[in-house]
Amino acid sequence: MLREKYVEEYKLLSSIPGVGLKLTGVILGKLNGFANFDRGKDVTSFVGICPSIYQSGTSVNGRGKISKKGNGYMRTILYLCSLSACKYNKSCAELYERLVAKGKPKKVALIAVANKLIRQAFGVLKSGKPYDPDHAKNLTLVAKNA
Repeated sequence: MLREKYVEEYKLLSSIPGVGLKLTGVILGKLNGFANFDRGKDVTSFVGICPSIYQSGTSVNGRGKISKKGNGYMRTILYLCSLSACKYNKSCAELYERLVAKGKPKKVALIAVANKLIRQAFGVLKSGKPYDPDHAKNLTLVAKNA
C-alpha cells in the first residue's frame, strides 16, 4: 500500500544503496517524508542517533553516547541498514573504513554510517533527485570551473 501512495518518494529512496523497504516505510510513515524538518541534523536529533556529550562540571568527563531520545524502532532499522550500506554504498563504506582506521569502535562507526544514511535520504527527498554517488565530486568540479 505504501508503494502505491508514495510512488515517487519510494523510487527516490530506493535509489540509495542500503535503503530498503523497511527504512523507506519508516521515513515515509513515521517521519512523514521529512515534511516537518528543515535540516538533516534535526532528523538525526529526532531519531536519536546524534552524538551527545556526557559532562558533569569540570572534573567528570564521560564518554559520549547517542542521545536515544527518539523511537527505538527507527534506530534499530537505521542501524541494520547501515550494515548493508557499509557494503553497497560507496560513501558510507569510505566513512566506515576511515573511522575504523582511526581506531573508533565498529559500533560507533556504524552509528556514524546510520547518521550519514538518514542525511542522504533527507537530501534525496528534499531535492527530488535520485541518489548520485559522485554528487560531492560534481560540486567541487563546478566550484573550480566557476
